[in-house]
Amino acid sequence: MSIFLFVVVAVLFVLLFLVFRKRLSEYKILIEKLSDMLGEKDVPPLYLFERLKKYVDNLKETISRVEVSRDNFLTILNSLSEPIFILDREGKITFLNEIARELVQGRINPEGRPYYEIFEDYYINEMVEETIKSEEPQEGTLVTYVGNEKKYFHVKVIPVELKSGDKIFVILFHDVTKERKLDEMRREFIATVSHELRTPLTSIHGYAETLLEDDLENKELVKRFLKIIEEESARMTRLINDLLDLEKMEESEVNFEMKDVDLCEVVEYVYKIIQPIAEENEVDLIVECEDVVVKGNKERLIQMLLNLVDNAVKYTSLKEKGEKKVWVRAYDTPDWVVVEVEDTGPGIPKESQSRIFEKFYRVDKARSRKMGGTGLGLTIVKTIVDKHGGKIEVESEINQGTVMRVFLPKRG
Repeated sequence: MSIFLFVVVAVLFVLLFLVFRKRLSEYKILIEKLSDMLGEKDVPPLYLFERLKKYVDNLKETISRVEVSRDNFLTILNSLSEPIFILDREGKITFLNEIARELVQGRINPEGRPYYEIFEDYYINEMVEETIKSEEPQEGTLVTYVGNEKKYFHVKVIPVELKSGDKIFVILFHDVTKERKLDEMRREFIATVSHELRTPLTSIHGYAETLLEDDLENKELVKRFLKIIEEESARMTRLINDLLDLEKMEESEVNFEMKDVDLCEVVEYVYKIIQPIAEENEVDLIVECEDVVVKGNKERLIQMLLNLVDNAVKYTSLKEKGEKKVWVRAYDTPDWVVVEVEDTGPGIPKESQSRIFEKFYRVDKARSRKMGGTGLGLTIVKTIVDKHGGKIEVESEINQGTVMRVFLPKRG
């Protein structure tokens, strides 16, 4: 819902609530008038009784209808997901909905108190004060904490003049936390991608410029520079391909074509690709696979396992002491089919384990770039697992190794 539409609907509910409250007071006046009828002269008592009974019955029915309508509007106001406050002309709070109470939780009872005793934010108090003085709407953005969560609100203070001539002020809070966080993520993503591309581009430009200025007689130097240019170009290509692949997978309307997949075939395929790399890096690659079948996309499952095993072999190869082993397992449990990659590598610090699936997050940035990583491999793994309706767990201890455990749903 747009901010403008939200403001219109919210103010309408508030005005209807006030109208019903006003009508109730008018009915009370009418009851008083009926009481005066008892003082009429020369009216037969039975006739007066019948009139009085009829008035009372009609009033009861009307008041009941008004109370139901008022309660319905109160229910609607309290069901809104956006905080609403209503102030009288002196700035005292006369109404706030349930979500507004959560916003000022832990503070004194707000009803009947001035706004500046309830709102701790100077900016809001200044907006309300300005609206009361100028009788012009004010709006702005508020950053606050609800519990331990940081929240962003677009705040609008609106003066409302009632038909009775009385004036009230409505304060509307529109939660824009999601939009702000998405915007922050977008800016961070652009900055990170720019940095990731700038590094290899700088290398390519620098070495190419050196070659252009050189007499090219030193063939060994030329080969070394061209090798660096080729490696950096390949790294940029991998980064761009990973970004495009990730974007395609993250589109909510994109679903994988699911078929019965023999996980042992996936494991064997990945083993054939990684085994030469493992041998070159003196890492023992061990496969243990039960006969298990899942409903999934074979190509994406291969991509998922390839990323996990490749990471495990590369990082384990960096270990200077102790055994260098990587196990790839696939097995069945009562609730899930499990794919597991265990290594004896350097491990992942506790503070990093919750972030390793974020885009471009690296435990060791320098080491990861040196190994040719794009920082998107585990993000792709997590996306593939999510698309299959599964989950992934990480167990790791520094200098003890890491276990990546993927849980996939059993065939329905």
